[in-house]
Amino acid sequence: MDSLSFDEFADFIRQWGCVSPKKRIAPETEFEDGLGIAGDDGRDLLMATEKRFKVALSFEEHGYRKTFNLAPDEFLFHGEGFGPDLSTLFGRPAPVVIAFTVGALYDAVQKALAKKARESIEESDSVDKKHRSM
Repeated sequence: MDSLSFDEFADFIRQWGCVSPKKRIAPETEFEDGLGIAGDDGRDLLMATEKRFKVALSFEEHGYRKTFNLAPDEFLFHGEGFGPDLSTLFGRPAPVVIAFTVGALYDAVQKALAKKARESIEESDSVDKKHRSM
């Protein structure tokens, strides 16, 4: 994939989330409040995004925290279920769900695609140098 426009990305979100064609998807559209994507559906969307665009947004050590610059008590989506967060009973800060937007996910995919392209070029250059030295 050479380049990805925001409209192409929005179409992916629209198809994945079964969002009406009448609903406008803009960079500032929030997944939870604007599109109703939350909880496990949000996690599934992130995994589908990684698969569709062949990029890594989540990493074993930090999950999505590094990609989206999340503090320890910040999350992209509300959890499933109802009621208070029981961790606050044990003195932990209440989790904060950020206003996660389509634009933020699009930017993360763009950065991951650029990194992948750079790594591919570096690998190609390395192979070329190896062959020239033989």
